[in-house]
Amino acid sequence: MENKNLSQENISLFDLDIKDKRDNFSRIDKNSLEKLLDKYFIKDMNDWKDVKADLIVTDPPFGIEFSGKNGNYNRNVKNVVDGYVEWKVLEYGEKIQNLLECIKNNLKNNGQALIFSGWNNSNIIHDRIMNFDGLTLRGKMYWTYNFAPVCRVKPSHNVYEIYWVTKGEKWTYHNRCSTHHCQNGEPNLSTLNFKRDYKINMPKYPTRLPFNLLQCLLEHFSNEGDLIFDPLCGSGMIGVVSYILQRDFIMGDLNKNGKVVFQHLLDFYLNNDGLTQDIEIRMWWKNKKNYEKK
Repeated sequence: MENKNLSQENISLFDLDIKDKRDNFSRIDKNSLEKLLDKYFIKDMNDWKDVKADLIVTDPPFGIEFSGKNGNYNRNVKNVVDGYVEWKVLEYGEKIQNLLECIKNNLKNNGQALIFSGWNNSNIIHDRIMNFDGLTLRGKMYWTYNFAPVCRVKPSHNVYEIYWVTKGEKWTYHNRCSTHHCQNGEPNLSTLNFKRDYKINMPKYPTRLPFNLLQCLLEHFSNEGDLIFDPLCGSGMIGVVSYILQRDFIMGDLNKNGKVVFQHLLDFYLNNDGLTQDIEIRMWWKNKKNYEKK
């Protein structure tokens, strides 16, 4: 296992090398943008062959008749794009089996994968992994976050499970990252606490993982220059983070509108200093909630 220590200094996304990377990628030209968009394919996960990825990060559909346009979500549903492909409950086990086959067939021999899961069908994912020949479950992490829906009759579930699987007996792992997860206090990779980074007046995908969460995972489980792959990429957020962190990427989804969201996210982060805007929006929400409590 490759185990490298990152700097123990107290750094953030806006300090040292990370800031330099951000500055280097600001104001992307049209030709470079088109090349990044070409890495997003409208493609079924079963059609991918021999990608040879170092790391796969994927967030499969929930299998709960989810659309992302439910009235109990704090979002403008008019901004949510159409075309999200949900998996039916009765076919969920088969779909996860197909996803595991895709992962196995498209990883390098020493590659690894991180599979996100909500609580509803986590048991199905766990059982399928344990009985799958060719991938080994190495551990599980939990992402806790600020929950979007308004829940009045039962507790809200604001925890994602992240299954870590490997194809071989060697893998990449760094025990420090540059997010607050490792820089503030003792790092604990079993529980990741990252708030969602909401976007204002932009096309939205029904599901999207926040920048800092993906940054944390990529810095722990990959190296610069590695190939990152997501066969169910949705908004394409993994491509945005991979590019800024100097990883290569390739990804796909059945929903062509996901590529539209990906283009807007590239423009947001590369041309409009999206990392700074993320912080400003979080502070605005925090101040707004504090004001409402008075």
